[in-house]
Amino acid sequence: MQINRHLIKAVRDILSLETIKLALVTAIPVALLWLALGWLLWDPMVALTSRIIDWVPFSLVRANGAFILTFFLWFGVVLISYALIIGLFSGLFLAQKQESKFEAINFTLIFFLALFWTFIFFANWPTINGQIEYLLTILPFQTVAKGIATLLALYIFYNLFLMSEYLVVFLFREPFLTALLEKHYPSFQSPSRLMEARPYSRLGLDLFLFFTLSILSIPLLFIPIANFLVVWFLWAWLYKESALLGVCSLFCTWEEYEKLHEERLILFATALLAGLLNFIPIISFFTPFFVMALYFHWVMERKGVGEWA
Repeated sequence: MQINRHLIKAVRDILSLETIKLALVTAIPVALLWLALGWLLWDPMVALTSRIIDWVPFSLVRANGAFILTFFLWFGVVLISYALIIGLFSGLFLAQKQESKFEAINFTLIFFLALFWTFIFFANWPTINGQIEYLLTILPFQTVAKGIATLLALYIFYNLFLMSEYLVVFLFREPFLTALLEKHYPSFQSPSRLMEARPYSRLGLDLFLFFTLSILSIPLLFIPIANFLVVWFLWAWLYKESALLGVCSLFCTWEEYEKLHEERLILFATALLAGLLNFIPIISFFTPFFVMALYFHWVMERKGVGEWA
């Protein structure tokens, strides 16, 4: 499948030291902003999620809330194991001044830790899920509801963080994509651009609908399998149209954009692939850059620019 070639190039781009530094410079201030806003808005958000939980039969909350708790447990274990390994062994790389390798190892390490703990959790799923379900059974109604509402509030703030980072990267995408252009396709000459307002109006609509649907879909989070698919689809849907417009507004004519837009299968497959990264802690910082790079290389290939190895 052609997306494999675009994937390899995009992965190489986000593993570069320049992109990693750019992602951290972008994500850390946005994360700090939402930590501050989360502290200020925490009580209203928990009140909102508690009200939504009231719409869901408590038997369903108790039975399937274990899945939500298990995901947050997995998320925490991945972060803790990553922090321990970096704390113990980062000095070996920094002492040798291998900064570029250290950054690439950071990215690769968190990815394989996520895969490792996913395998562990699936291999021990009956035991882990059974113990959490038992805990939910013996705890009082108010305690369980309050705990699940707290986790759902964290989920909403996490989505707000991802939305905000994507917005920042989208607004300042031109320097990033221009750097990729100079690196991979230095002889390319940009044609006349699309209307400047269209990418931003589409992005604004997608962000609004994404957040609204994220709130409305919270009851579906208590349905196994459907919860994962709903979250994954929403992230993919957010990226699909706006990212293509973001890239094409810099490098395509309107006619080229319309032809590219007709290839809906590759567009959605690309967005689904990018959306998966949002499930992995820390790596989600790189998702906006990854989706932009992936669409960028696909657009350049479809335009017949450059030579593919």
